[in-house]
Amino acid sequence: MSSVRGGLAGVATAALAVAAHGFAGGGYPGSSGLMLLVLVTAALGALAAAVRPRAALPLLMVAGQPACHIALSGLVAHGHAAHAMEFTDHGPMLAAHAVAGLGCALLILVAERLYTLISRAVAVVLTRPRGLPVAAARMRRPWSVPTPKTLLAAGASGPRAPPVAA
Repeated sequence: MSSVRGGLAGVATAALAVAAHGFAGGGYPGSSGLMLLVLVTAALGALAAAVRPRAALPLLMVAGQPACHIALSGLVAHGHAAHAMEFTDHGPMLAAHAVAGLGCALLILVAERLYTLISRAVAVVLTRPRGLPVAAARMRRPWSVPTPKTLLAAGASGPRAPPVAA
């Protein structure tokens, strides 16, 4: 499941970085900027697949947004290529990248959890039932079933006959 998380993190980071960058007025990348962005997000996806605690994914994706911003603003001619390292000075750009990173990470974690729940439910439905466990097979019933001998001793002439007059 970690490779799926890494692939989703890489692809979603690239898509949301371009969308957040364009939404904040930064412009959209050309072919060389897009290639640099793909390299950055591939490294981020590999790192997201290798990280063990799932709770670290939002931090990793928010930390990857400045790297995506540098990749986008360094090669995109939209007026602030010289100030690519001044990520925090542009408020809407910082907010757009942070919201994109957090939202994407939370969606990936929710999708991963839903995938786990649904795959378990499908496995339970498609699994063939087995016999009772050994402990359940040895259990005795708490009640006793009357046999014909006990019914005859109580005065009946048979198991379904009316009682004999005394």
